[in-house]
Amino acid sequence: MGRASRAQAAEHREQIVATASRMFREQGFEVSLAELTGAIGLTTGAFYRQFHSKEALLGEATERAFEELRALLAGFEAAGDGDRTAAREALIDYYLSPEHRDSTGTGCPASALSADVSRQPAESQAKEQYIRGVRELAGWLGDAAPDTAAHPPAEEADDPAVPDDALATLCTMVGALVLARATAGSSLSERLLATARTTVAAPGP
Repeated sequence: MGRASRAQAAEHREQIVATASRMFREQGFEVSLAELTGAIGLTTGAFYRQFHSKEALLGEATERAFEELRALLAGFEAAGDGDRTAAREALIDYYLSPEHRDSTGTGCPASALSADVSRQPAESQAKEQYIRGVRELAGWLGDAAPDTAAHPPAEEADDPAVPDDALATLCTMVGALVLARATAGSSLSERLLATARTTVAAPGP
């Protein structure tokens, strides 16, 4: 394969992963290969030249979604000049906002992919990446140091190292977002976001 062909193949792979990451969050893992390749303008044959199966793509697309979340967290930290409290407040404001509720395709995969990942086999790459990403997000909320929370191997991540209050905060945020999306268009949706935002922003005892 020549240099131009390799570059084109890499570009196609990038297009597939990026588009799949968005479409899976919007529509679930049931998005067909025909729908996916059609959205990009590629053939099914071009897909199989990059991935041996749809399951392989599920893993990479899930990983990409959490990479986007890591970049978002890093952006909040940078905006707050490294102040984790300010970054955490910024994340809460964003996470429990109508804008995030209405932007499933570019939003947090912890909420958008939860139902689909729950139906994946325990050994699937998608579930492994999801568990890793949720652990990282909980660790970040618990103010874990970057060298312990950034990219721990999923099989070595230490669950007890994540404080219970950080897990509770994450449960409240993700649960509220899932319910707000399910009730979008009603006043209840807005109340769910507002109530959860007040709850997780309140100082502990």
